Amino acid sequence: MPIFIHYQTASKEWKQAENIDSVPDDALFIWYDFVNAASEESKLLASKFHFNTLAIEDTVKTVSRPKFKEYQDYQFLVFHLINPKDYRAQAINLFMKDNILVTYHQDRLKRLGNIGKAIRKSYPSQLVTPADIAFIILDFIVDSYFEYVYHIEDEVFSFEDRHVNDVTDNKLMEDVFQIRSVMIKIKRVTMPMQELIQHVKDETSFIQTKKQKMYIHHIEDHIIKQMHIIKSAQEMTGDIRDNYDSLNSYRLNNVMKILTLVSVIFLPLTLITGIYGMNFRNMPELQWDFGYFAILAVMLLISIVLIIYFKFKRWF
Repeated sequence: MPIFIHYQTASKEWKQAENIDSVPDDALFIWYDFVNAASEESKLLASKFHFNTLAIEDTVKTVSRPKFKEYQDYQFLVFHLINPKDYRAQAINLFMKDNILVTYHQDRLKRLGNIGKAIRKSYPSQLVTPADIAFIILDFIVDSYFEYVYHIEDEVFSFEDRHVNDVTDNKLMEDVFQIRSVMIKIKRVTMPMQELIQHVKDETSFIQTKKQKMYIHHIEDHIIKQMHIIKSAQEMTGDIRDNYDSLNSYRLNNVMKILTLVSVIFLPLTLITGIYGMNFRNMPELQWDFGYFAILAVMLLISIVLIIYFKFKRWF
């Protein structure tokens, strides 16, 4: 069934209708939830509710950026959920008109099924408005971010325990970049939502009651906390990456220093062997019986002197 209909009766009880025609005329509030609606159901947005065609096109065909827009006789909101498979944004579009709320989303969202309980708990016998339900939906969406944010935080804090026995640096850095990749994807959802919440908070025409004002402050506190956790995790992974780069530089410097010292030790030895390897006839040392042993002794002496000198300079 592509459309789920919830309504509040004249006695302020919540019920669910099987189709649009079964909604009573005296219903105080009606919520139409379009779930992966076909083109026929999507046309109802224009034919029955008379919403703006451009807003409908954005709703049906694209994933719009989180936004709040006010038309002459209705208001339009776009919220973003996080897809647990690839951390991409899942749009929930809300149209609010008089006593009617229309939500439109492409996928069946299990979290929205729990909103009915929240409505009954928050408004057990009170008349609700589309804005009231919009705040409950927004609260559920923002709270759902904690699942991913806390997972990132746990991954970062357990990083050392997971890599304490790693013998190679490749696996360590792959884990770092994987965590940072997930953080970037989550921020691509949460940052625009934070901007939207700030905009809605400043939009006085949308917030009408004291309870709605408390709701938006509560939601804002949650998303600010989430952004702080993500920022802290980013800084920690940045420190891990910087430490890795520093450790690599330190290792490389040590290797280069050893290679340089070895080159310096072998440079005079190579010079000596190069000179006596020319085999000119007029080289008296070549005819000397002890020449070979003398040259070896000189070369050994030079090596020992250089090693002692480098030790004295603490270059080893």
